[in-house]
Amino acid sequence: MRNSQRFFKLGEPPVTSLPGTPCNPHGNPPIYGDCWYNCTSDDISGEDKRHRLHKALGQTADWFRRALAVEPVKGNLRLSGYSACGQDGGVQLPREYVEVGVAETDLVLLVTTRPTTGNTLAWAVACERDQWGRAIAGHVNVAPRHLTAEAETLLSATLIHEVMHVLGFDPHAFAHFRDERKRRRGQVTEQVMDEKLGRMVTRVVLPRVVMHSRHHYGAFSENFTGLELEDGGGRGTSGSHWEKRLLMNEIMTGSVDTRSVVSKMTLALLEDSGWYQANYTMADHLEWGRNQGTDFVTSPCNLWKGAYHCNTTQLSGCTYNREAEGYCPILSYSGDLPQWARYFPQPNKGGQSSLADYCTYFVAYSDGSCTDTNSARAPDRMLGEVRGSSSRCMASSLVRNGFVRGSVTQGNGCYQHRCVNNSLEVAVDGMWKVCPEAGGPVQFPGFNGELICPAYHELCIMSSVPVHGQCPSSCNFNGDCIDGKCHCFLGFHGQDCSRREPLYPLICHNGPALIIAMGVACLSNGVCKCKKGYTGIDCSTAACDEQCSLHGGVCDNGVCEFRCSDYAGYTCQNSSTLLSSLSVCRNVLESDMFSQHCAPSEPSILQQLEEVVVMPNYHRLFPGGARKLFNVFGSSTVIQLLSD
Repeated sequence: MRNSQRFFKLGEPPVTSLPGTPCNPHGNPPIYGDCWYNCTSDDISGEDKRHRLHKALGQTADWFRRALAVEPVKGNLRLSGYSACGQDGGVQLPREYVEVGVAETDLVLLVTTRPTTGNTLAWAVACERDQWGRAIAGHVNVAPRHLTAEAETLLSATLIHEVMHVLGFDPHAFAHFRDERKRRRGQVTEQVMDEKLGRMVTRVVLPRVVMHSRHHYGAFSENFTGLELEDGGGRGTSGSHWEKRLLMNEIMTGSVDTRSVVSKMTLALLEDSGWYQANYTMADHLEWGRNQGTDFVTSPCNLWKGAYHCNTTQLSGCTYNREAEGYCPILSYSGDLPQWARYFPQPNKGGQSSLADYCTYFVAYSDGSCTDTNSARAPDRMLGEVRGSSSRCMASSLVRNGFVRGSVTQGNGCYQHRCVNNSLEVAVDGMWKVCPEAGGPVQFPGFNGELICPAYHELCIMSSVPVHGQCPSSCNFNGDCIDGKCHCFLGFHGQDCSRREPLYPLICHNGPALIIAMGVACLSNGVCKCKKGYTGIDCSTAACDEQCSLHGGVCDNGVCEFRCSDYAGYTCQNSSTLLSSLSVCRNVLESDMFSQHCAPSEPSILQQLEEVVVMPNYHRLFPGGARKLFNVFGSSTVIQLLSD
């Protein structure tokens, strides 16, 4: 594992262009292919936008340097250059990257700023892989019109999201995932008909993804078998993101905003690829679904409990994390919802997000934050409210003596809390009271009504919340926990998977002897060190020559396979050229009387390219957002970014 350098250079296609064909869906025949896109001044990358992009790229590289480690490339990283790298014409690789290679580099990202259609902020695609299927080159495109100061925080989260796709969070990459022996994984996902949900679902069944999902949800039952992938959002989103219903503001769901966080499940998926080691201290705290149990993951959302479900627009409530007061958005659609999403007697009624399966849950008011005093409305002193970092939303019917609360007897408000001596305390008008451990009502002098305390574990940090079926020492995160019993990963054993197990006791044992057979050297800790030409945890897998990947192949136990369908935009040819009709919106308003640029009109033709939905309100209720992704220290990097 090693730390790679950063190097910035923007790769863009030649600016020469030939006349193209305008979109005409009503023509005879209709034209949907590469169509003209009308440029505006927002589509030009000025110095301010380029500076903003360079800053965000630097933050992205720094984050991945800390979050992931990779087996270093031996010598220079050489690319094949058989095809332009990427989509929408791609980017022609510099000649020296092909002939000489790039020193001290594990991944080359070519970054462009080309206009996109619709609300697409950015997209990304891997375009070259090494002999084990790991992406070593990728193309990231960011739409210039979204490189605004207002969207700067969103941009940082978006780039992390896009690079995750290049690194492996992508169905095209799943086919190349490796197990501990560096053999192709037999199964990455499973597609099953879920009778409880009433539809087909696709779940990731990778070992570390399942393990970290169990610990997040408290889902230690054998009924939990994998973590769902998104099945909505169309071809650019479905199958290549986590299911939003289950992970909500996780960064690899189908929409990104300033509250997006990186969970251990996403890092686990990359580690399960067999290409990376994850630094799990870089994972953020994902609150959605935490300790909600197996039923939360396996049941329809209309059966969820507490703040995770609401069914009327008439009452306000607290958001799931109690950081804000919220409302219950229930919409009436022009057509009926899918049968499995009909949670109300009226078949056209449901929640506001199709990605979240039309589930209904409390959404924060734009001025309802309990924690952010800058964006929230003033606290209601008549109710004893206080807003600030220590305040949380709680159900309450409190009102000062001599006043009337209004038409709603039972409501909610923002009140201070603290955790002292294994107890939760709440304050009203400066008066502190101890809450029942399981939650419940408390009353305050000078106020009519009562405040309903949350349970202690909801707001007070505990080393662990007791969950049924949990295993001793969490199996030391070296195995999966099912109904209280550890199932250890390859290379570990013991009741709590704490002991490293020599895979071949007669060959690789706890001693310094060098064993010639199978090319294994045993290190003092029982780990095998392979001789040249072999790899894997037990050195049983044969490697391929470097020429395998340089010719577009992927190695499978010594056999170089050529499967060009694994690469978006690739054909099995020795060379290809950039689309001649491509240009960029650089000074195009001055030089081109038609102000046009070639861009795809249909998201579906982008194959594996991913769309990021631009959220309408960049200034969300929750401060920090994506910026906190960069303030935790960790270890190595896997990436060298290129931009101009």
